[in-house]
Amino acid sequence: MSKTESLHYKLCCEGAKWMRKQEWSSYKIVAVELCTVNAENPDVWGTTGFKSMMIEVKTSRGDFLKDKAKKFRTEDDEYRHYALGNKRYYLAPEGIIKPAELPISWGLLEWNGSMINVIKEAEEVVCENMGEVAMLCSIMRREGVRTGIFNYRKNK
Repeated sequence: MSKTESLHYKLCCEGAKWMRKQEWSSYKIVAVELCTVNAENPDVWGTTGFKSMMIEVKTSRGDFLKDKAKKFRTEDDEYRHYALGNKRYYLAPEGIIKPAELPISWGLLEWNGSMINVIKEAEEVVCENMGEVAMLCSIMRREGVRTGIFNYRKNK
């Protein structure tokens, strides 16, 4: 987790606000820096209930290059199922990441100091990671939803 005064944390919060405002699909649940048992814990993750999006925030070129080298950023079938999100973005200050360097299907968001600009739109992909269910369960537990049977039919 990043410190609350850091650029990284500021961009995580800006990315979360950007995600919530997407007109084409309202992201109902958005989490910032949620750590779970997943192999991948994105800086920002959100879901519409049908689809999901993740944002990785990078504040330095070195951090981006290290992240890009992760096995589940590749199209390698052995590791692909660890990746989260139907749409995947990097968010960085202007000039840190070149669009040509992005992993296949990833999008690029840039922070210009006052707002986020979409440099490259992410392509929608099939998310094969059941870890998204773990993320939702983690959010529910942290927000006070108790375990149990939830019967919404309630026939008498």
